[in-house]
Amino acid sequence: MSRVPSRQARRLVTTGLSTLTLLFAAMAPSLARADCDPSDRSIANHVMTYTGQLGERNPLRLVLRTSSGGKLEGRYASASSQSDTQLTGKLENKSHLLLTEFDAGGMPRATFEGEFSSADDVNRQRGASSSCEVISGQWKDLRNGRSVPFDLSLSSIQSGKIDHLYGAAGVSDDETVNRAASQFRKGVLDDRRDVVAQSIRYPLHVSLRGKTLILRNPKSLLARYNEIFTDGYVRTIGAAVPRLMFARDQGVMLGDGAVWFDAAGRVIALNRS
Repeated sequence: MSRVPSRQARRLVTTGLSTLTLLFAAMAPSLARADCDPSDRSIANHVMTYTGQLGERNPLRLVLRTSSGGKLEGRYASASSQSDTQLTGKLENKSHLLLTEFDAGGMPRATFEGEFSSADDVNRQRGASSSCEVISGQWKDLRNGRSVPFDLSLSSIQSGKIDHLYGAAGVSDDETVNRAASQFRKGVLDDRRDVVAQSIRYPLHVSLRGKTLILRNPKSLLARYNEIFTDGYVRTIGAAVPRLMFARDQGVMLGDGAVWFDAAGRVIALNRS
């Protein structure tokens, strides 16, 4: 597999983190309701992936798939999740979202309730439709009544099954890549350089100060480790959720394209900008 082109790939599939930050900031003063039409050709029979925050410090990924009658199926995960949490729910009046998660005994455990919202000024500037792009609301624990706000923005729309998102990348078992991505992310955050070095498929091309660096083995990575894994890059990887990731024929993408994995879960690209 050739190196994943960072800028082109990210433009194709996701909104940059800086754009998300601006979008949420612009949303804060005034939100208008926006219709999300499940019958729209770009949405029907597709999986929509949303990224954002649950509360102030918990990165969240949510995938949704619509069906007839406004019914929804979904999954969500945070950066520390060991598994995906399944959701079922409905979309009312093309704007009101209600999703429920259940405990092992089949009893309702928590809900996501919110609205598809429009940030008109930002969307006009971007030339984008507000439909289905932004969801804001409250996650509520039904056992103790605790409520936490969430803000999510549409990052990608892809074909495939909601329980097998990585098929386009040739992955047979999504959990293989999820485990590898979680291990790599934890290795980066814990400064376990041996773990990080062993997670990579060599040779690996990395852009460093305008030049392409070819890493041919773990030793060559470790020799340039501090230059590659800067504080900012480590923060970017730490803010990404290593589950429910976007996939295409070139690989599986962590976060905003900071890291790409092959079908076996090995790192095939480190995109530092």
